[in-house]
Amino acid sequence: MTENIDYLFVYGTLRSDTYSDSHRQLIAPHFSLVSRATMAGRLYAIIDYPGLVAAREDIDLVIGEVYAFDGDESHLAGIDDFEGCAAHSPTPHLYSRSRQQAHIKDGSIVDAWVYRYNFPVNENMLIRSGNFLDPF
Repeated sequence: MTENIDYLFVYGTLRSDTYSDSHRQLIAPHFSLVSRATMAGRLYAIIDYPGLVAAREDIDLVIGEVYAFDGDESHLAGIDDFEGCAAHSPTPHLYSRSRQQAHIKDGSIVDAWVYRYNFPVNENMLIRSGNFLDPF
């Protein structure tokens, strides 16, 4: 994969298969869907959206999608704002953006930007499937 390509992993309301076009508009036109993918982590229901936190065990996987973009981080500004981690967002930030390995459906692995939830989670709200769209 070329050096100027960067990646974004999404696992909730920004996925292409969600019910809301308004959220997906944040990733268009600069992002192209690569594939479904997984990432190490635990997924929790936070009100009506999900939050990804660190994995506790090797089997903790979150299901989502990987998008490619031209590597210009300014394309992430609107998503940073949406996720509550832009420079002007109130602190502490709801999410933080960091890089983590994503496992693409074809077996390849990419380093992708991901938004991780920054607050304590309620264990009763764990999405055991790791899939925001299939919470059981």
